[in-house]
Amino acid sequence: PQDIITYNHPNTIFITLFASLFATAYGFYPLPIRNQRTLRTILYPVLKTSTRTPARAGLVRLYATTPMSNNKYVDIGANLLDERFTEGSYRVKQRHEPDFDIVVQRAYDVGVRRIIMTAGTLEESRYAIKKVREIRQKSKTGDHNDFMKFWCTVGVHPTRCMEFEDAPDAEEHFQSLLELAKLGKQEGIVAAVGEMGLDYDRLEFCPKDIQHKYILKQLALAEATGLPMFLHNRNNDDDLYEVLSSNEDKWASGGGVVHSFDDSADLAAKFIDLGLFIGLNGCSLRTEENLEVVKTLPLDKILLETDCPYCDVKRTHAGYEHVKTQFESKHEKKYEKGKCVKGRNEPCQIVQVAEVIAGVRGIAVDELADACYANSMKLYGWLKEDSNTD
Repeated sequence: PQDIITYNHPNTIFITLFASLFATAYGFYPLPIRNQRTLRTILYPVLKTSTRTPARAGLVRLYATTPMSNNKYVDIGANLLDERFTEGSYRVKQRHEPDFDIVVQRAYDVGVRRIIMTAGTLEESRYAIKKVREIRQKSKTGDHNDFMKFWCTVGVHPTRCMEFEDAPDAEEHFQSLLELAKLGKQEGIVAAVGEMGLDYDRLEFCPKDIQHKYILKQLALAEATGLPMFLHNRNNDDDLYEVLSSNEDKWASGGGVVHSFDDSADLAAKFIDLGLFIGLNGCSLRTEENLEVVKTLPLDKILLETDCPYCDVKRTHAGYEHVKTQFESKHEKKYEKGKCVKGRNEPCQIVQVAEVIAGVRGIAVDELADACYANSMKLYGWLKEDSNTD
């Protein structure tokens, strides 16, 4: 409202009061994005008489920064450390100012309440912990919104496991990772160990034998901390399953999730039989075969994620017809504050993942969102927290 009040226009107060009364009539319940057209229609007679663009923009800000969904989401895998968010840089070129906070606000607007930032190297793990510390400290001092809860992961991605071999001392490198995971758990910052697993699609970055060596090594992170695993499974047949089933004693207490799952229903069932959850994002929903797999998954074993800035739900994807929520976007070169960047996935777009999954399963988005939120709370041990804090 402050943005509007500062605009000196005859309709400003009326617009503000009308929007406030509209929200009050709905008990301050968030408005779904798809209902914004209704709000625009109701207010059109007022807006068309406004000759000042700022007044109109102010109204947009008013209801764009209000939660727009009754559903709650946990994004269990977001690469928010990516320079596209932290620097506004794309392929080394800076296109706009960092918009991390704007991206977080946009996620909150659609119901995202918790985000786990993923790390894929020792250095990224250190950076992730530092970032979560900074966010929480700013929240305490009032310099940062405290509406969103952040955690992170600690681990080394399978395609980046050569960093152990390239280090002066591989064992010392691993011990540094282990100590970081322990410290992060103690501080309540680290929610999971990973991203770790097997990826045979990109062996040019790390050969199979090295990946196997360090997935086995990193299971010690789960064993030592009791934290869930954030697992990467890509084109390795049943190899990751075999590793996990043969070493179940090391990780069973914390469990885990196979994120960005895009494999067969049979393999999903095997992971689920081990007690693992299945993480779904846009890359899990690309083909008709993917959607058939999604239909077979037990609802109490599905977690939602974006894997942003990757894995968005694209128009070419098989389930795109189920997407109801749209976000206005601009190309990075024409960046406009308050709008998404075309091709850069964000946590807010988790709602589109939920819409596709719910659509193909023939259930309401509310039912899907509630179940997945409860599943996340269970896996990460957050059930004991006061629900009022969300």
